Amino acid sequence: MNFLYEILARLEEFVVNNLWFAPLLAVLLPFIEAILPSLPLTVLIAFNLNIMSSVYGAVQGTVLTIILSTLGSFLGMIFIFAIIRLTFAPFFFKKVEANKYGKMFLNVVDGPKVIPVLLIMSNPFLPSSILNYALSLTKTKVSRYLFLTITSRLIIVLFLVFLGSIFDIQNHPLNLLWLLLFYFVLFGFWYLWYRFHKNKTSE
Repeated sequence: MNFLYEILARLEEFVVNNLWFAPLLAVLLPFIEAILPSLPLTVLIAFNLNIMSSVYGAVQGTVLTIILSTLGSFLGMIFIFAIIRLTFAPFFFKKVEANKYGKMFLNVVDGPKVIPVLLIMSNPFLPSSILNYALSLTKTKVSRYLFLTITSRLIIVLFLVFLGSIFDIQNHPLNLLWLLLFYFVLFGFWYLWYRFHKNKTSE
């Protein structure tokens, strides 16, 4: 983690002297995170917000962070999805389908309900790149995949930008625990509403 912060500090110094690089960096960092599972998206989005706000101001910087970070993450996931689908996806699909838990995952992903999959993909604390790898091995329609990906990327970036700015994750990493708690509280409210709605419709 210290190594990542050192790299980000050097990138920040470079942006200070090369302001034109700020928008490109805002796209590039989430793009790389979509490829490498070990990179924390929470830290990268907080860094983008800090850089873009210092260069373009609070309001414009926040808007640009949302747009560019979503674009970068989306492009990175599409890039991996295309490579896997065009190469070894058919071979691995047979392996996943033969596995008990793998088949359960495929049933959820390819099932008629979009919300469960969207909730999983919209969790900012799960490695999006790993989820994307798994999703690329399914037979999910491209149109469904594009919808799930762009929607989940936007939700995650919005979540991290607004709450990340409140909890100041970049300067206080432990505040990530509060962000995690907030997410699960929201998830809990959704689950209660879902159960209530399901019981009501079954009456």
